[in-house]
Amino acid sequence: MTANETRTQRRNWRWVALTLLVTSAFVAACGGGAVVSPSPSPSGTITGSIEWQSCKDDPIVGDHPEIRCATIEVPLDYANASGPTAEIALAILPAADQENRVGPLLLNFGGPGASGIDILADNGRAIVPAEIGNRFDLVTWDPRGVQRSLPVECLTDEEMDVWISDPGGDSENPTQADWDAALEDAKWLADKCVAGSADVLPYIGTTASARDMESIRAAMGVEKLSYIGYSYGTSLGSVFATLYPNSVGNLILDGAIDPSPDDNSEYGEQGVSIQGALDRMMAWCDADSDCPFGNGKTRKSMDALFEQLDERPVELADGRTVNSTFAWTGIIATLYNRDFWDYAVNGLNELAQGDGELIALLVDSYTERREYGFRNLHEAFPAINCTDNPASTSIAKYRAIYERFKERAPDFAFGQAASGLLCGVWPNVNVDPMPEIVDGAGAPPIMVVGTTGDPATPYKWSQEMAATLKSGFLLTYVGEGHTAVGGKSECIDDAAIAFLIDGTLPPVGTRCE
Repeated sequence: MTANETRTQRRNWRWVALTLLVTSAFVAACGGGAVVSPSPSPSGTITGSIEWQSCKDDPIVGDHPEIRCATIEVPLDYANASGPTAEIALAILPAADQENRVGPLLLNFGGPGASGIDILADNGRAIVPAEIGNRFDLVTWDPRGVQRSLPVECLTDEEMDVWISDPGGDSENPTQADWDAALEDAKWLADKCVAGSADVLPYIGTTASARDMESIRAAMGVEKLSYIGYSYGTSLGSVFATLYPNSVGNLILDGAIDPSPDDNSEYGEQGVSIQGALDRMMAWCDADSDCPFGNGKTRKSMDALFEQLDERPVELADGRTVNSTFAWTGIIATLYNRDFWDYAVNGLNELAQGDGELIALLVDSYTERREYGFRNLHEAFPAINCTDNPASTSIAKYRAIYERFKERAPDFAFGQAASGLLCGVWPNVNVDPMPEIVDGAGAPPIMVVGTTGDPATPYKWSQEMAATLKSGFLLTYVGEGHTAVGGKSECIDDAAIAFLIDGTLPPVGTRCE
């Protein structure tokens, strides 16, 4: 292998471990826009003891005609209920059909680290199947560590821009120097987060956020909580069901994470799923004579283009440049939804002609870079994940994991394995650790939705979560993309609607296409 060929294999390991629902960001960024009713609701909406007010002072939601905002005060540490408190930010989009309103539906869009409030503002009712938006008040929140609720702060916007484009190691044949560099990079980021948010980090784990869900339920004045959790939101939902089974209404967990993570699922299996989605996208382009990039040799052409980018980066109108690491991030972003594959090949085609604006749009959507700066997703993500999951600093351990997965995920095995180093160097203090067993014992039926071609949360994880939950029920979407509820399949959406409205489950073994 030549030096140039090696360079085209370099990846930024930081982005391959993400499991958030990025579909929502793309809807707004790539032309869909928010969908709202033309009839604004009154200035205040009362649900339980929460008084929802205008969001006019919120820089993101602003003067949205329907969404209302609020905060609730919760214990910083639930084991010390009389001690310091924290404010948790919420938003509500009232049911469009108030006469046939069922009640509130709590939503979490994943991450960890995604702002529920921003996503609801970006997408409105389009984020869920139409009948759900019609019949339910859509309620969401920024969990601990995110945006408006005890936000984790690590990097400046300028540092984040550099971090995104900085190459990782040689993913095909990482040397000891590559592993050592990944460890030093992890230490640097951990130190930055400690410097910016040391007082917050012990209090932002998933268990504490699940307790906040119970506080939200109580504040809304409902006996049972109805909920859709996407991706990482399935962890929140399953922990909530385990801690508060008597508060569980109709829960849908879509795109489940591994309920009993081990080294393989933490640092290897996701890479295989992402690799599969990438390979299928390349094969699709190869087989379509109308595909604008590659002339039937999509992967070979992409590698050649990326080699050129490292020699001659493409300049963007805002002064940034596109190198191979930056471009890879844009391609990874499109794997989360089958409808976005066209963006990938068109972005590559334009990039080959010296225009990197579409690729930059994809990267900015994925990394949550906005005109006012970055949202804190990529700071909250490692902070919450590492607070929940203490890890090792042993390079030998992660090298062994890499060796197990390098054949099945040649582009991503190194990045997946190396990502464990960050949680290894993290200050592992969690005042409210994850439960030893997360099985929802005593809860009513919980619907788990899994997608066979999910690039971020492998289908087997949904199978395992449905089997682990005492009342778990598996619904399968046979298709591509990350998560399924919300416009990919009428069969899936109909099942979700029926379950949320009256608790009806489809036949056991149902597979939707």
